[in-house]
Amino acid sequence: MNATAANKIARARHAVPVPSLLRAPQRPLRLCVIFSLLLLFFSIPANAQDSAIIHLESQTLPNTSAPNTENPALLTFDDLVTLSHTADPTGDLAHRLDSLLNTPFLHEDPSAKPIRPTTNLGSTLRLAMWNIERGLNIDLIRAALTDPTKFNELAPAESPTDPKNQKAHIAHRAAVDSQLKKLSDLDLLILNEADLGMKRTNYDNVTADLASALHMNYAFATEFLEVDPIFNLNSEEVHLPDAQEDQRLQTDLQVDHDKYHGLHGTAILSRYPLHNVRIFRLPVCYDWYANEYAAISSLEQGRRWSAEKLFKERIERELRHGGRMALIADISVPESPTGQVTVVAAHLENKCTPACRKKQMIALLDQLKSNTNPVILAGDFNTTGSDNTPTSIRNEIMKRITDYQFWIKQVISYFNPLGLAKLALYPLHYFHSYNDPTAYHLPIIWDNRERPLFNYIENFRFDDGRTFDFRGRKKFTDPPRARTLADSNERQWKGFVPTYSFTRDFGGVVGRFKLDWILVKPFTMNPRQSKQPLKFAPTYPTTMQELNSAPADRISDHPPITVDLPLTEPPSSN
Repeated sequence: MNATAANKIARARHAVPVPSLLRAPQRPLRLCVIFSLLLLFFSIPANAQDSAIIHLESQTLPNTSAPNTENPALLTFDDLVTLSHTADPTGDLAHRLDSLLNTPFLHEDPSAKPIRPTTNLGSTLRLAMWNIERGLNIDLIRAALTDPTKFNELAPAESPTDPKNQKAHIAHRAAVDSQLKKLSDLDLLILNEADLGMKRTNYDNVTADLASALHMNYAFATEFLEVDPIFNLNSEEVHLPDAQEDQRLQTDLQVDHDKYHGLHGTAILSRYPLHNVRIFRLPVCYDWYANEYAAISSLEQGRRWSAEKLFKERIERELRHGGRMALIADISVPESPTGQVTVVAAHLENKCTPACRKKQMIALLDQLKSNTNPVILAGDFNTTGSDNTPTSIRNEIMKRITDYQFWIKQVISYFNPLGLAKLALYPLHYFHSYNDPTAYHLPIIWDNRERPLFNYIENFRFDDGRTFDFRGRKKFTDPPRARTLADSNERQWKGFVPTYSFTRDFGGVVGRFKLDWILVKPFTMNPRQSKQPLKFAPTYPTTMQELNSAPADRISDHPPITVDLPLTEPPSSN
């Protein structure tokens, strides 16, 4: 999730004027409309809202999950310029774009060898998931994963001047050191938002860089091809009124035609061999080319923009081919009864409703249903709890038409005592779902629109009868926490430890979210029953906020998260 999308969340909560029909002075007409709406609401199936929203905003790309045989060819700069002006290329370019979006890049490292770190549960498969924000801080990311000494040089710990803060400083430093040690023993790393050939990351192949440093095999899948004609390709001119500022701008926008490839995506890095690697394109909840191009097309090309408008455009515009996807691979793990573990690196949409994210998850799990291996599903699910669909007059109108909660709220607001009661319950409602997209969902009273996604995952059954592990056992967490998913995603005193926050979150009152997840299918036949096998089940999750915030400017807008999977059944594990 980018900063722009996250900052829109707060704006999406502004009140919307009550439709004039409900403000009509004729009391009988108003009551008639209200009770008609109530009757309509209670006659609609429970999933009608989801269906309406999904019908309006989603379409499904063809299944392109065939295994890869060779790496796709990169496009030329002239190809990218052509793609900046069309959503539907033709001929050979269309074929090469399709190959780039649906064929993973693979690399095998002959020196890759599993570490299999040992805990109190025996040998484990330690995995991490990290949205690395394009790899902007690649030196710090590399050092955090491979070289604690180098990391401490890049992010030195300065002792506080106030003795009162010394104890907190020592605890923070101990946490950083512990997290660095955990990362040094990884056997599996899942990355979201990794660049390849982008100017903002020095045209680096971020995945290949990290895989080389870690001595890991890797697979990379292109999520997006970035083709903005101004900010990516510099193929169209834009100027600032001030000559000195304009000169600096032109220098900043210059791009190396030979090095620019414009790829941005998801990766799996593994010390275990990778097999059967494929890409599955998720249902489309936001068209990153058509929607963004519509905004750009209204601008005059070559005009002299203000510096403020230029900055706003640069932050908000993302003209792209491609869309959300999942990278799927099998890794060879001898302890698995099938000899394989399936790894699924997913990135769900941020510019949409929770209902459409659920549709993406349904499509993905349908692809995995026949899988008999242990399964690791991890990634940025963008579970903000809000409708982040870009605002437009049409979107606002359609949102009110398809949003039954909006109409019911108008009914409640008509009866003053209930309206006041709902207002009084708002702080309790906010606290109920604070940092917890899995919290109970009851429309109007306990509104949590991400809960249906997690309900679907919990109730999902693979063809072999197995489930994702939702047990949340306290004895396999540190510090000890219980409740839903506590042993695969670190919990705190209320909800989960957040994995995304605004730069300014006012001490956590606003702007903190649990977006990144690790979910595991071990050998459980019931998602919550405690006394089931622990082999390949998630244990001791960590959300590494301390490490991520160790530099003066954080490493990424998301911290890494880790979990350990026991490779054998520990004695007396239950």
